[in-house]
Amino acid sequence: MSYLVLARKHRPQRFEEVVGQEHVTKTLAGALASGRVAHAFCFTGPRGVGKTSVARILAKALNCQDGPTPTPCGQCPACREIEAGQAVDVQEIDAASNSRVEDVRELREVIRYRPQAARYRVTILDEVHMLSKAAFNALLKTLEEPPEHAVFILATTDVHKVPLTILSRCQRYDFRRLPPRLLAEHLARVLEAEGTNLPAESLALMAREADGSVRDALSLLDQVLSLGRESLSHQEVVELLGLVDRELVRTTARAVLEGDAARVLELVEQVYAAGGEMQTFYAALQEHFRNLAAALAAPEGAALFGLEAEELAELRREAAHFSPESLHEVFDHLARSEELFRRAAQPRLVMEMTLLKLTQIKPVLSLEDILARLGSGDGGEEDGGESEESSQGPAPRPAPQQDSAAGPAAARGLAEMAGREGYPRLASYLGQGEVLWEEGLLVVRLPATPLARELVTEENQRRLEDMARQLWPEVEGLRLEAAPAPEEEPAKPPADREAQRAAELADHPAVREAVEVFEAQVVALNPTPGQS
Repeated sequence: MSYLVLARKHRPQRFEEVVGQEHVTKTLAGALASGRVAHAFCFTGPRGVGKTSVARILAKALNCQDGPTPTPCGQCPACREIEAGQAVDVQEIDAASNSRVEDVRELREVIRYRPQAARYRVTILDEVHMLSKAAFNALLKTLEEPPEHAVFILATTDVHKVPLTILSRCQRYDFRRLPPRLLAEHLARVLEAEGTNLPAESLALMAREADGSVRDALSLLDQVLSLGRESLSHQEVVELLGLVDRELVRTTARAVLEGDAARVLELVEQVYAAGGEMQTFYAALQEHFRNLAAALAAPEGAALFGLEAEELAELRREAAHFSPESLHEVFDHLARSEELFRRAAQPRLVMEMTLLKLTQIKPVLSLEDILARLGSGDGGEEDGGESEESSQGPAPRPAPQQDSAAGPAAARGLAEMAGREGYPRLASYLGQGEVLWEEGLLVVRLPATPLARELVTEENQRRLEDMARQLWPEVEGLRLEAAPAPEEEPAKPPADREAQRAAELADHPAVREAVEVFEAQVVALNPTPGQS
């Protein structure tokens, strides 16, 4: 007895057995129940999502001895012949190999005659977008006004290549890719029917590799079951299918982000020695960095890419050690190098050099983080890394002393809080100022510069007073002021004052740091008075 592959053995025979296309099957079932069945349909969608299967079910529903009915019996001669592909009145034509105008003319002649045994003569044109322009033109009139006994079902994976004149004569149904979770559940039901067992993580892996296609997922499962064992470990499934080891991808990504060049070369050598495809591994790395960035940005409980809850939790723990900007920078570089990698005669060398270059990328900080660090006095570290204090969380700040200078610690405390609250410009000047304590009143004194004096507003004073009370509950009030200028300078014309303010802003540490980080050039300076 010849073996029947799973994709054919478990092909759905009723509308309710179709997986993940309820928006199509419910509409067709309703049309059959109400008697509002069109004479031409266009089923479009990716490969392996059920277009041909639904077309066969629709043919059975139209020709069943109890029909037209949304629930064909599957036992009458018409149903059995259609299931076996032996019905003379149901034609399945491959348009890719019958694309000439002569083939369509022959089809038109056959359509004119009434069905021999069935109620309707159903014509299923698979991959209809492969028809020539002349063939489409020959089909137009017949498709618009076919005989009463004729029904056309056009199936295509590329609907954009089908002329609008054809689509306008059909009812169009768009089939969707199945989410990995739904595919994995379907594979579990097939395994139960086959009496075998596989780990859930293996089913999830096959579902992701299938890219939403039921047929591809069942083909992968068929390959695993061909080994003839009742159960397999996840690692055995990975090796059998020749898929990329996810743990190897995670380890490589971690080595890249940590700048461990020696470890990166060692891991690429492992992939090459195991006979792995460099292109597949490169694509898996891109996907992993995408997953890391998405897991870091997505809220808790969000479903991402069909990943299991444990995998998402692991991704979030791993991504928490790096900034979103660093992950985006690595992904962008991989994407830019992809075309070079695909055209390379020796992909391994391009892979090694690309990953080595990525290990040299320093951690990328957002502009807000840069300004906050500069304002808190942490921006002077040459390695650009976090200080011990910031890595362990904010430490409690010493309270200002009565009738004395509160010292730089209090100023840094206010600067850090202002940076976290979203006022980077105010935070930068707080880090350069001083904090005094005068009879229960906290005096915050900004530097004696024109730009700093612009920040002395009632709104900023209220903000700082709220922040100070969070740090030091004993504070009764706060006064914001700018330090007096050393000498009273003669009044300058407005143009000179603007030039002085622009020069001061250009020399500000935050601006210099931003220019260095982004490799930018200052072309214009336009500070807005009163802005924080």
